Amino acid sequence: MKGLESGKDKVKKICEVLKKETLEPAQHEADQIIATANAQAQKIIADAQAKAEALLLEGKNTLERQKNVFQSSMNQACKQSIEFLKQEIENKLFNHELSSMITKQMQDPKVIAEIISAVVAAIEKEGLETDITAFVPSVIPARNVNTMLAQNVISKLREKEVVLSSLQGGVAVKLQDQNITIDISDQAVKDLVSQFIRKDFRDLIFAAN
Repeated sequence: MKGLESGKDKVKKICEVLKKETLEPAQHEADQIIATANAQAQKIIADAQAKAEALLLEGKNTLERQKNVFQSSMNQACKQSIEFLKQEIENKLFNHELSSMITKQMQDPKVIAEIISAVVAAIEKEGLETDITAFVPSVIPARNVNTMLAQNVISKLREKEVVLSSLQGGVAVKLQDQNITIDISDQAVKDLVSQFIRKDFRDLIFAAN
């Protein structure tokens, strides 16, 4: 029995030696490998998280820039649209209505006769001796204007009557001796009136802006 126990003790000692010289170093190395792996894993996770946050921030910044560009473009488009509508309103409402109103008035034989009479009176007041030619719109019968002119005005007309022309409205009076034409056509009156009332019209229509 004593010999058997001595054998067991030897085996036990051998196992302890193997454990100490082989298993424990292996275990220690394994622990180091695991620790290193854990550290690398944590670093990879931290790097990935940092990269993800950076990408998210970049995405937010890009989205914000795009939003600002879009907002700026929309604001500019709105301003341009409003300005375009203003111009359309002014051209179609103001210019058209003003032109129609003035042309209608300036095709009235009575108005035309009064203009011619006023020009003749102004010439006489200045002491000018000159024959004149009064051009009127061809859309109006000349006799309708002639019958409304006083005889002293008729006598100042070189043709002794008004002359039909391509005017749409109003009168063009030519001073023959001076070779000067006084333009009181509908277009000339429209241009003159527009200079004075265009601002008031725009202020009225676009006061909110």
